[in-house]
Amino acid sequence: MSRLKQLAILLLFFIFLSFMVTITIAHTPLNPEGEIHSLDTAFEVTNPTKSWTLYRELQHEGEVEYYKLYLNSGEKLRVSLYIKERKENFAPHLIIMGENFQLPASLPSFIEIPDGYGARLIEPTMPEKPEFEPFTPASYYYLIDIDETILNEGDYYLATYNPDLKEGKYGIAIGYKEEFTLSEWLLIPFDVIGIHEWEGQSLIVILMPMLLSLVLGLVLLAWKLTRKLNIFNILGIVAGLFCVGSGLMLFMQMLFALYGAVFNWLVVLTMVFIALPLSIGFVLLKRSLQVEGELSKKDRFFFLILGFAGLFTWSGPLFGPYIAIIVGILPNRFLRNRQFTK
Repeated sequence: MSRLKQLAILLLFFIFLSFMVTITIAHTPLNPEGEIHSLDTAFEVTNPTKSWTLYRELQHEGEVEYYKLYLNSGEKLRVSLYIKERKENFAPHLIIMGENFQLPASLPSFIEIPDGYGARLIEPTMPEKPEFEPFTPASYYYLIDIDETILNEGDYYLATYNPDLKEGKYGIAIGYKEEFTLSEWLLIPFDVIGIHEWEGQSLIVILMPMLLSLVLGLVLLAWKLTRKLNIFNILGIVAGLFCVGSGLMLFMQMLFALYGAVFNWLVVLTMVFIALPLSIGFVLLKRSLQVEGELSKKDRFFFLILGFAGLFTWSGPLFGPYIAIIVGILPNRFLRNRQFTK
């Protein structure tokens, strides 16, 4: 078996392994438009058994956010509430409302409850340290975790608020079935960037490893360039640098997340997520510098398989794999007489 086929098989194995583990822990982000501060404007979570996450913020005194879910008998109500950083007097509470619930002894006066509904107040438990989450990667304080089977079909409402009237950010995860459309899966890298912005990081900090990889890689290439390069070489190198940069972005976020967090075995999964784009990137760089002249069928197969592998491992993100795929399908006539030198 050739080295190229061995590499392809190895990459596909690790992609399959990471994919199977990822779909057991990942959530699809949701972004409600407009305010959701009343029952009338409650955000309706369609398909509430699918695993969703919402990254929210309570910004002023007495603010409540409402969510609406329709659940069938026998389905699970699965809800988790968490925060990014531990802040004094900020620990969001959760209220679950249903027609078959009893009203608690007391609720804040600003909480709306539908006619004929009861409510259940869930108070948070603040852990000493945040828990490492390998998928983003990030670390969170998980305050509330609800997992119960619904007996009565109908609409259920969730309300989140902070009783101490202090503002802060919180995340809420709803559902338990890990399902992704193709577009949701491919766009996860951009969702993750949005999550880090919600955490409080600036866009320039998030993208810094990617930008440094591109700039330093291209500067080093220009400095060391001793032979002619065509469009194929340049595009392949850029694709590889994008992939390397995305691996470095994950590595930086892993270091941020592990600081002060509870260490667990899921760090190994994050290391796989880091290793895949780095490996794809370095192989693309090496191959792009080795090939001279026109592309052979073997070259095209090489770039196509790495491009598609990069798409499903969020290498790039997207840009690197797309460029690699473009290189794999460009006709040789497009590459002729387009050369660059020192």
